[in-house]
Amino acid sequence: MRRRFSSEYVSRAAHILGVLSQDTRLNLVLALAQAPASVSELCEHLGLPQSNISHHLGILRNTGLVIDEREGQFVIYRINVPVWRTLGDGFFDQLLGGQHEVMLQHFQIRRLPSR
Repeated sequence: MRRRFSSEYVSRAAHILGVLSQDTRLNLVLALAQAPASVSELCEHLGLPQSNISHHLGILRNTGLVIDEREGQFVIYRINVPVWRTLGDGFFDQLLGGQHEVMLQHFQIRRLPSR
């Protein structure tokens, strides 16, 4: 039986996926998923100018996908885990009826218990 997602979830997920459809923003999220970083570290990692990185980080921050915290003279960016958890929980709760595991072709996706 097909499940129907709430319009609120679909709108939010579509907005997030639209934001991530830009290469630089997706690369930033993938880099930050590995470890928090400053703008200068991200510039070095991606080989892009500071203005470009700052622009895209601002969009990601305004969407709620990343957060920033001042550590001394640096601003450190991190993945906003609660936002990503909400997106993932919506997938499991709404699409899979609360199941904790799904196979997508040869990929197994498993939801871990909340900490």
